[in-house]
Amino acid sequence: MPSFLRPVAGMAAALTLASGMAIGAPHGAAPAAALPAAPFDDRDDQISRDDSRPAMHPKVVRALDQRRAGMTRASVDIAMRERVQRVSEFVKQREKAERALRYAEQVEALGYDPFTTDPRDIAKKMMLDEYEWGEDEFACYDKIITQESNWKWDAENPSSGAYGIPQSLPANKMATAGDDWKINPATQLTWGLKYVEQRYGTPCQAWEFKRGHGWY
Repeated sequence: MPSFLRPVAGMAAALTLASGMAIGAPHGAAPAAALPAAPFDDRDDQISRDDSRPAMHPKVVRALDQRRAGMTRASVDIAMRERVQRVSEFVKQREKAERALRYAEQVEALGYDPFTTDPRDIAKKMMLDEYEWGEDEFACYDKIITQESNWKWDAENPSSGAYGIPQSLPANKMATAGDDWKINPATQLTWGLKYVEQRYGTPCQAWEFKRGHGWY
């Protein structure tokens, strides 16, 4: 190289070396540490926050309020119906218990149950308590009723229409003793014994008449 170019080449080499150190790392040197990348998050903070969500349309709000109010009214109505039903059932049960108690008191006072006691025992008690008729008179009455109805409260003569234990003719005559004359043996016997007492005086006298005439 000519001597006059050496100073210029040296200067160029110095410039090249300086530029390489400033622009890039020398060959074999460790690369500079990379900065951590920011996490990627495409969520909108404003949308994700409950207190920043857009307000619902007024019509939607009114519809929701009306639905809540309707559900509340329905719940109240259901509760009221259930309460009324429970009260009604309680009243029915109480009335039933009271009727049973009154009936038990009546049975105790009468000394028999009109619907479960044997009609013969009912007749015996009635005859003794109301007419002072004893066993002998009951024996006569037993003969009459056995032939007439065999002590069946629903016995009915198909030809004449006579009905009940005493075979009342017409049957509705027994209504003077009670409205339940069609089904209550005690009501039928109340009427039948009174009929015997008024017409014949005693059951045995009624039996004597029946023996001679076939009816009483």
